[in-house]
Amino acid sequence: MNTVFENLLLGQDTLPFIQWWLVVFILGLIFMPLSGLLFSTLSDKGYLFSKTIGIAVTGYLMWMLSTLRILKFSTVSCIISLVIGLVINLLLVFYFKRYYKPYFTKDKLIIFAVEELLFVAVFIFFTYIRGFKPEAYGTEKFMDYGFMTTMMRSDYMPPQDFWFSGTSLNYYYVGQFLATFLTRLSFTPVTHGYNLMLMMTGAFAFVLPFSLVYNLIIRYNGRKNKTSGFYAGLGGFIGASGVCIAGNMHYPIYGLIIPAIKKITGKVKGRYSYWFPDATRYIGYSPETNDKTIHEFPAYSFVLGDLHAHVINILFVLTVLAVLLAWLFRQTDNRKNIKTVSSELFAPHIIILGFFIGLFHTTNFWDYPIYYVVSGAIILFSNMIIYEFKRKAYWLTALQGVIIFLLGEIFALPFTLKFDQISAAARLAENHTPLYQYMVLWGLPIFTVSLFFVVSLINFANTKKPIKKGEGLKSGMKRLGRLLSSYMESLTDTDLYIITIGFCAMGLILLPEIVYVKDIYSGDYKRANTMFKLTYQAFIMFGICFGYIYIRLLRYSKGILKKVLTVISLSAFILTLLYSQNAVNSWYGNIFDRKGFEGLDATEFIKEDFEDDYPAINWLLENVSGTPVVLEANGYSYTDYQRVSVITGLPTVFGWYTHEQLWKSGPKSTDNMVLSELNGRARDIETIYTSDDMSLVKSLIEKYDISYIYVGPLEEEKYEWLNHELIRSLGEIVFENPDTEEIFYKTYIVKVDK
Repeated sequence: MNTVFENLLLGQDTLPFIQWWLVVFILGLIFMPLSGLLFSTLSDKGYLFSKTIGIAVTGYLMWMLSTLRILKFSTVSCIISLVIGLVINLLLVFYFKRYYKPYFTKDKLIIFAVEELLFVAVFIFFTYIRGFKPEAYGTEKFMDYGFMTTMMRSDYMPPQDFWFSGTSLNYYYVGQFLATFLTRLSFTPVTHGYNLMLMMTGAFAFVLPFSLVYNLIIRYNGRKNKTSGFYAGLGGFIGASGVCIAGNMHYPIYGLIIPAIKKITGKVKGRYSYWFPDATRYIGYSPETNDKTIHEFPAYSFVLGDLHAHVINILFVLTVLAVLLAWLFRQTDNRKNIKTVSSELFAPHIIILGFFIGLFHTTNFWDYPIYYVVSGAIILFSNMIIYEFKRKAYWLTALQGVIIFLLGEIFALPFTLKFDQISAAARLAENHTPLYQYMVLWGLPIFTVSLFFVVSLINFANTKKPIKKGEGLKSGMKRLGRLLSSYMESLTDTDLYIITIGFCAMGLILLPEIVYVKDIYSGDYKRANTMFKLTYQAFIMFGICFGYIYIRLLRYSKGILKKVLTVISLSAFILTLLYSQNAVNSWYGNIFDRKGFEGLDATEFIKEDFEDDYPAINWLLENVSGTPVVLEANGYSYTDYQRVSVITGLPTVFGWYTHEQLWKSGPKSTDNMVLSELNGRARDIETIYTSDDMSLVKSLIEKYDISYIYVGPLEEEKYEWLNHELIRSLGEIVFENPDTEEIFYKTYIVKVDK
């Protein structure tokens, strides 16, 4: 079979790719009735979002049934959850059949086909690039891949903590569960599932913003002429690039402009080298200060290759933004129709928002409050317009907020019941970003969104009388209130949507300058995690704004000055797109040289990087089922330690130190309690490897229910006085590396007698 695919772009990995895409395609087809109901006001009927909703709903069903121990997490159970999703959608078709009559018209089918081809093309291209460096090795990849391998071995959720045996995984793991769910459903090996999930998310990060901006521009202009679709598509590509491909202005300034100036002036000779992570580690690093922060964005994430919680959640936060857009269109289309309170409180959009808000509680908690607030803003503004700023607009919004919150809590309940909230507390920011660095990172989107807002104000002012001088405070405030309501009513629903998410994004980049969330990261890194998680979502919303604003001001607006300012902004934006070219070239090399293509196997690296461990790890993969505990040396985070537990999914006694410190730092545990437990396990592991007290070693083996003891190069390196004789006497030597004759530095595995 492999010879059939050898000459194709992905080579012998074409079949796993087809299996994965086909499952996602089927999920999309199955959930088209639900997406048709939710996105009936969108031009493309939310075709692409049917896929993400299908992944979220069926994956959640499987996770919930496994968490409640109703079904084991198996391929058969995954298929059952898919069938349940099919039944739900068939019932929707039966109950809401009037919605689907215009759904499969010729023009809609053409849109569906074009969007599907775009998705496949981007998915294949991104996957091909990933094939030049597919390893789940370095940065956070060990953790992310380990989540998947341990869940592949688990019958029920939450899985055992593979780095803290005997306990459940206490982290936001459901995003990686969804990746594992698709791996099972597509009959794809987990070695390939890791990279396929990563690159599928990258493809969605391109096509979903494309759909959002396309629908915004089509809505604004309608189909008044033959060029409407062209400009909508152009805006879609700008928005897609803004979310998925663009970097911030750090690269244009420090990678292009400053080096060019220095070269012209003769201050720098030769070729200038730019290291792409510098764009995400700027504040606190250049120059070096005691306020080291993180300000990542999707393009960096996809190049780096960590399948982390905030990355997987991109496809779901974009879905929430689409649901909010469809809700806004629904409200403005039906503003003259009298709606009952119950129909407003339990509208399909409100229910699905509650579902996703609850899902965020389990996948990436930071997105839970962020998009709850964004949802509240869109719903509030739409209600204010629909109900003409009367009291009903406010109390109805409050009730809808309560419904979304309660639904979110209900959907998250199977997770929260078995989760100890990780300790965190809000603190006033002690450090602040220098203005010039702030503007390097955020000046372009701030300028662009502000420009659009000012243009909307000017347009409004040209049709309204200003507040009269000398009016009393009370009457002046009333006048301001009337002006605000008039201003909002003057906006098209598309302009209102962009201004809302644009200002929400501004709020997210401002917030870390005011407060930060205190967690285990302290000292110079106090603001790092807060800035990282908040500004990441701001970047996504700004990217969507770019796509709409540039087309809106250049094509559908008048005035030389605003067009000149827009062109300046657009020119700077185009320069940010060059970041990905630099990053891909730096990380993956020459992707046009097919000789560098390695395939999609995320574990292929162990053959060379862990040459002595490779045959032993393979033995464990082939011969050990279930989740027995395998003892290996523990180490600090981001090191090579824990390579056995990560690749095999088998739990070990203690893993990466800092990660476990975070996961175990619940409200019931003080810092001293956590550190005492971690250090205690570390000492016990050292005792097992080095002690000559047989009874003590056996008691520790019993304490942690250890089934296998692994001895390899890292164990030899860490424990200078490793007691081979005692360890080898503890049971049967089930594996011994045949390539070495000496006992020292020979990899072997002992199955402990019990």
